[in-house]
Amino acid sequence: MDKKHIRLDDLKKETPFSVPDGYFENLPQLIQSRISNEVVRKPLIRWTWQRSAGLVAAMSFLLVMVWVTFPERQGSLGQEPLSKISDASIVSYLEDQNISYYDLSEHQVVQKAFDTDSTVLNYLDGMDEEFLRQQILETGSGSEKI
Repeated sequence: MDKKHIRLDDLKKETPFSVPDGYFENLPQLIQSRISNEVVRKPLIRWTWQRSAGLVAAMSFLLVMVWVTFPERQGSLGQEPLSKISDASIVSYLEDQNISYYDLSEHQVVQKAFDTDSTVLNYLDGMDEEFLRQQILETGSGSEKI
């Protein structure tokens, strides 16, 4: 291949393009007229049935996750389940946990339970009299002979 070298000095210094008269004076009005006619606002996101299906799927997944992970509330046990537990089991549990009768008596729930005399008498009914005497003597409230 034959390579020709082009020298810039050998080129003609002519402008190959011509500009009509008053072109640059009329250019801003021409641009404005074309812009104002062609301005059409298009939505940035088009809504399709695929987007709707995806949204429904995402909301369903979210609701299922809330349903699965939401903790259930436990209602009160009532009287029935506790009535099946024997007194001996309760006493042995309290002994295993190192909870004394005095510790229990400090709780407001227990104090409210013994507000009436009939509750105290029902509790003391059937208890060993010797045990009761011993407890009264240990607490120091038994100053008179029982």
